[in-house]
Amino acid sequence: MKKTLKDLASIVLVLCGSLTFCAKHYAPQREVERFHNVIVLIPDGCGVAHMAIARWFKGAPLAQDSMDVSFVRTFCANSMITGSAAAATAFATGFKTWEDSEKAKCLSVCPDSLLLPQAQEFPVSEQWRPVATVLEGARLAGKAVGLVATCRVSHATPAAYASHWHSRDNNSLLIEQMVYGDIDVVFGGGFRYLVDAHAQVPGSSSKGGRRDGENLYQVLRSNGYTVVTDREGLNTLEPNARKVWGMFADNHMVHDIDRSKLAPDEPSLAEMTEKGIEILSKDTDGFFLMVEGSQVDWSSHDNDPVGVVTDYIAFDQAVRVALDFAKSHPEQRTLVLIFPDHDNGGMSLGRRDMNSYAFRPEDMKSAIENASLTADGVEVLIWNSARNVGPNADSIEHVVAQYYGIADLTDEETEAILRELADTVDVNLRTVIGPMLSERAGIGWTTFDHTGNDVPLFSYGLSRVPQTLDNTEIAHLCAHAMGFDLSDVNDRLIVDAGELFDDATLMIDTSGVEMSKGHLIVEKDEKKAVFPFFKNVMIVGQDTVALEGLTLYSLKSHRVFLPRQVKSFFAAY
Repeated sequence: MKKTLKDLASIVLVLCGSLTFCAKHYAPQREVERFHNVIVLIPDGCGVAHMAIARWFKGAPLAQDSMDVSFVRTFCANSMITGSAAAATAFATGFKTWEDSEKAKCLSVCPDSLLLPQAQEFPVSEQWRPVATVLEGARLAGKAVGLVATCRVSHATPAAYASHWHSRDNNSLLIEQMVYGDIDVVFGGGFRYLVDAHAQVPGSSSKGGRRDGENLYQVLRSNGYTVVTDREGLNTLEPNARKVWGMFADNHMVHDIDRSKLAPDEPSLAEMTEKGIEILSKDTDGFFLMVEGSQVDWSSHDNDPVGVVTDYIAFDQAVRVALDFAKSHPEQRTLVLIFPDHDNGGMSLGRRDMNSYAFRPEDMKSAIENASLTADGVEVLIWNSARNVGPNADSIEHVVAQYYGIADLTDEETEAILRELADTVDVNLRTVIGPMLSERAGIGWTTFDHTGNDVPLFSYGLSRVPQTLDNTEIAHLCAHAMGFDLSDVNDRLIVDAGELFDDATLMIDTSGVEMSKGHLIVEKDEKKAVFPFFKNVMIVGQDTVALEGLTLYSLKSHRVFLPRQVKSFFAAY
């Protein structure tokens, strides 16, 4: 479908004014000193209870315990309880946005309105506008930039730092923006979304997940990236490697405790963090790195104490890596921030069906420490057994005893697992067996979903420790620490095409846009330029010109946004 927009400028509001309107409730209130490097570490989906339980299980202080602590409010534009997409948008861009299954789950895109902290509808020119991130700002400031996660890298939190779309579920479109976003280091899962659906993922028996015919794996290689796929490849990188993608799983990586049995070639979060810092710190202008311990959240959704404590301790090991670097390189001044995106599960150390004042650490630890897999990993084994010999009580009890540490499964509990196996519509064994172990460990839960609790912010390097923050203020804190203002980045990278080319003919082709296709054509005085959506290039005749930012299309508003430099580039031809 093609549409000609004769006068896009008529609906354009000057960008700076627009962004001030959207953000006026969340303007930063604190002066921040300058830092050479900024490392943000996010344990997805957890709160203070998760941390307390992990500390008791570890039997020693966590690395974060040496840091200053504040609190963060996490509500999104439409609810007191946020999701990961809206949360990540807030602390990556400084803007509240929607997280709603019916309307939108935005990644670094402003919504059309706010319901919280007060109801407010935006002018049409501001609705569904992409907004710049601190990673994009750091790159413009000349710093090396990186993303590390244990999920697929197109998942909500990492994608929000590098991608812009109204739906968090379009992995192919999101990862395309990451490939063309000039990010120095990307480590995590999601290899299948680099490869077309008709092709095989390199080193895997599975097919790719793209439907646009593009091979982004080859694009990365042709753009000078080294692509590694396992721990050995990560550890044997050339010393001079500066641009690296590590794709360690077709989709998500596995939980930390599950790795030895289910995916022994995957690196740990701490190993990826250490290598990421090693590569990025070669840049004399400094670096920005976001590290996500993605799967604490998933274990919380399962009410699984094994996954919570082991993934949080694995995350804490990555925190130790970051702190060790910051402390051993005082001349560089590295700011380290740790904060969850939201709480999850309503987790508590203690429950109403127990004697609270006779609860000892060994009571909790003894129930958990015999497990060698998460509830997620046990689900895989139970499914494998059911496929081989059919669902039966003996095999279930064997797997749960051997790998989840519950040797006294009751008849009622076994029956509950069998009933879930028989549910062919929506099988979720994890949420059945997770609570069984939580009950034995004295751990309570109120929900299988997120909560609206405030979450802690741990910081290292700030001379003035902030008090309670809104999550949007974290974006401004990071930006100011690196010496730039996000409004300037927006004005430079994300400008309505109608503002730039108010005297030209603009044609938007949205054919296949959901498959990351589509483009903008600009014609003026017999000159013609093509701007492919979600890429950082301008095509004029046979020439392909690299841009400092992406061409972004907003499906919700049918508008295209370009870096401001495009106007002078086009005029030069």
